[in-house]
Amino acid sequence: MTDWGDFNVRMLRAVTECDPVYRPTNFRTPGLRDLLADLEKHGLDSFKSWPSAGVWFYPRYGLGLRPRAAAQVVEWARQLDDTLPRRRMNRALNGLPEAHRDFDAVRLAWDQSRWPYDLDGVGESDVGRPRQHLALTGPTGPRWTKPYLNYLLCLAALSRHVSSPPTSFVEIGGGFGVLGEIVLQRDPGARYVNVDIPPLLTVASFYLSQLFGSARVRCADDVPASGPVELSGSACLPNWRVADLRGDYDAFVNSFSFQEMEPPVVQHYVDTVGALGVEYAVSLNSRSGKRQAVNGEEGGVLDPVTSDRIVAMFERHGYQVQGRYGPPLIRSAGELVVLRRTR
Repeated sequence: MTDWGDFNVRMLRAVTECDPVYRPTNFRTPGLRDLLADLEKHGLDSFKSWPSAGVWFYPRYGLGLRPRAAAQVVEWARQLDDTLPRRRMNRALNGLPEAHRDFDAVRLAWDQSRWPYDLDGVGESDVGRPRQHLALTGPTGPRWTKPYLNYLLCLAALSRHVSSPPTSFVEIGGGFGVLGEIVLQRDPGARYVNVDIPPLLTVASFYLSQLFGSARVRCADDVPASGPVELSGSACLPNWRVADLRGDYDAFVNSFSFQEMEPPVVQHYVDTVGALGVEYAVSLNSRSGKRQAVNGEEGGVLDPVTSDRIVAMFERHGYQVQGRYGPPLIRSAGELVVLRRTR
């Protein structure tokens, strides 16, 4: 059994020794400190409820209140106006209308003729103790979260352009590994590879091994320390091993992390993905880029990476845009782009 504390320490040490292009950029430095503090204080078993989770990798709908807190807010409001309906107020505070909107958008957009997919029958696991776990098809059915539905929106867009169901995925900056959860839940033969920096590498490795077992999802300790990495199954690997990947993959996904990096770092990753020969690339990133740092202070980007810049980087590797999506599919500052390699 993996000692995840020891694993995280070793991965953090390796970050200081790897090529600087793989180290946390200016935007992520405060988050790294927050995440490490929560890991130390709260442990992996409750990672979805860490105070830093909602900011750095686990967004929530509505105000993200716990049920007890939402009930107290409702009762306080009803003291001011006792005609206010409890059920509708609870739904609004818990973000249910927003979640239903995203789930309905997924079901409307998904092309089941190109890529048959069970959307209603499977949801997100409660491993990690999510603060928000929403029942959208009835009280006894699966439950969903914002991260899970964000990725279903990405895959819904992809479904409109594939010629056959994709079965192998590479992701850079996969957070806690929810894309892997989605893919591997529905297709036992699928492959998913996530490359990321610690401590989220540790979180994703822990999470997917809890769901699918270490035999099905390998971690950094299960591959050679150097040289080519050829995988017949799934894995969570440190980002500095991405250039070592070999083999064919159907789709590359990046959701809301290229926008947090500097242009040379994104260019390096795009060059690597292009060399790997992935057929489809899916990017969900900001149209205008993240907040620019003032005088180089931490927590901002030095040179904003926009969705247009990401598209241009992929186009130089022979990818062509197949679809660009905003409202009504994506209701955020992000643009969802699907590209396909044509040469």
